[in-house]
Amino acid sequence: MGRKLLFTAFLIFGSFIIYPPVIAESPKEMTYIALGDSLTAGLGSSEENYLRIHAFVPQFTKYLRKENTVKVVNYGIPGLTSTGLLALLSGDEGLRNRLKTADIISISIGGNNFLQTVRSVPDPEESQLDLNMQILERSLKENYELIREINPKATVMLVGLYNPYPSDHPLHKLGEEYAPKFNSSVKKLSSGSTLFIDPYEAFVNREVALTHIEEDDIHPNDQGYQEIVALMQKAYEKAQ
Repeated sequence: MGRKLLFTAFLIFGSFIIYPPVIAESPKEMTYIALGDSLTAGLGSSEENYLRIHAFVPQFTKYLRKENTVKVVNYGIPGLTSTGLLALLSGDEGLRNRLKTADIISISIGGNNFLQTVRSVPDPEESQLDLNMQILERSLKENYELIREINPKATVMLVGLYNPYPSDHPLHKLGEEYAPKFNSSVKKLSSGSTLFIDPYEAFVNREVALTHIEEDDIHPNDQGYQEIVALMQKAYEKAQ
């Protein structure tokens, strides 16, 4: 009897060595902070219960929550320019404290700088665009450096511009010139944990399908936001 019990105990002990118990990993806790203009705010997305759940911030959050516990804070401000973002970062201590603990930070900025240019000068010359681009590049760099000073370890996702204007629109050529120049400046900042999200090609020849431009609204529709989210997911997964 004693030998039988000893043999049974040996078998049970051995099964733990050969087949160790499976321990499920706890979901990782993450903080995602979204900074930027009306694109971050989700203008153009359809609403459900007054929430723009199809915009890129909630959709990217939904993607992250498949494997993580995610706290999200959206600082999307319609009309925000690059200099406005710098003022926000410099003047809001609460925001800076939140950024310190962020795991992911997304930034969409630059579109309103372009709109300001074309609205103030309906037919701007090349020199005017170049001057505005230089100002934008400088403030963009200052924003990025300040964010990295606050949080050097977070994954930062820099969302570039698309051209919302179809080929028959009066502003098509300006958008075709401005957006790639801006995106080129943004791309220079990307390296390591700083990711560049370039939506330009995804919108080429699909401006009407992906935006509300036929209603004179440059913002993406749900399908347009879906294109941006797909690019964010791809870049994020590649960086892991």
